[in-house]
Amino acid sequence: MASIQIELSDQSAEFIHAKVQSGEFRDADEVIAATIVAYKQRVEAFNREVQIGIDALARGEVMQVDDVKAFLAERRKARQAR
Repeated sequence: MASIQIELSDQSAEFIHAKVQSGEFRDADEVIAATIVAYKQRVEAFNREVQIGIDALARGEVMQVDDVKAFLAERRKARQAR
């Protein structure tokens, strides 16, 4: 396994420490690994959504700007409610 050394902000270090102290993770390595997996999943989900849009555009399916803004506002609200 590769080993790297990184510097974290105080906020990030506190987040990792809290996750370990809560018992949710065994150690900092586990927190970082889970965070990377979650990040990759978000990027993959984003890429899938973008591809859906590209495919729809290729089929000539488009949305008006106001509809897009309303859709994004709804998604933002839902994300903030989590």
